[in-house]
Amino acid sequence: MGAMLFDRFGDPNVMSLREVPVPEPQQGEVLNRVGYAGVNPSDSKVRSGQSARAGYNVTLPFVTGMDAAGVVERTGVNVNEFKPGDRVINWSSADGKTWGSYAEFMRVSATNVSLMPKSLTFVQAAVVPVASLTAYQSLFHAQEGGMIPGQKVLIHGAAGGVGSFAVQFAKSGGLRVATTCGTANVEYVRSLGADRVIDYQNEAVFQADRDWSTEGGDVVLNVVGPVTLPQALDMLRPTGRLVNILTATADGDIERDRQEAERRGFQKLAFLVDFEPAQQSMCKITNLIDRGSAHVPPINVLPLEDAIRAHQTIETDHVRGKLVLNVADLGN
Repeated sequence: MGAMLFDRFGDPNVMSLREVPVPEPQQGEVLNRVGYAGVNPSDSKVRSGQSARAGYNVTLPFVTGMDAAGVVERTGVNVNEFKPGDRVINWSSADGKTWGSYAEFMRVSATNVSLMPKSLTFVQAAVVPVASLTAYQSLFHAQEGGMIPGQKVLIHGAAGGVGSFAVQFAKSGGLRVATTCGTANVEYVRSLGADRVIDYQNEAVFQADRDWSTEGGDVVLNVVGPVTLPQALDMLRPTGRLVNILTATADGDIERDRQEAERRGFQKLAFLVDFEPAQQSMCKITNLIDRGSAHVPPINVLPLEDAIRAHQTIETDHVRGKLVLNVADLGN
């Protein structure tokens, strides 16, 4: 099979398309034929070695890629919920050993597989797993302190894949939503249902947010990275929560920032997807999508061999919607 492989950490050019053996599914695993692979900031972190420096041990050589849409090729022992030919989405458990989705086949635990939303094509479904799980869990599961209807949230970085889903999930959950984005994305983010769209290129974000919510918000959900929103704690009401989704480029000093938040009486979370309840979360997400309460963001498709360019793009932190790699033609 073809796979975008790297055998050393570094810039995107360390990846190259090579022929490697097709993996065999082990007990409790599914082997999926990949149609499209989603591109996420976490993929860049793994390839660059940033994840390894943070304690995420990757066995080289490696194929990165956290999510995919495709069909089940075959299953391992004790897998009864999926069968060959099923149209599925899957997400990696990020164990650092099992290769990811930038390949024609992906071996993954059956607990990290879900049937595709019936309303989506393969290319649309490929944007769903990691971005939607991150958005959904960061709003409603974050250390079991999830939001409730009527609360206010500021979503910083609303035009990307995670941000786009977060705005829609927040509105479907009855939340009041302010967002930030660049000028070119204002109308797009407004179309997602945001109550207030702050153009960070032409407005002072802190003042605009406090004008919208004079008492402070219940949650600031930072999709872009802590260093891009230095006054985040000042935007919260007393006992509010700052949820920072870990990114590829702008995480700052996580422990120092957490201690500062606690000193001031706030809760600050560095968020990563919890894979253990991910299937349950995905069932709720799929229902939202299939009943039309959430739509996939804009999609930019590149061929698998252009994964280098995809990583160069994702590292700019200025992507509207989602990048995906076309791995194989599986139809619609």
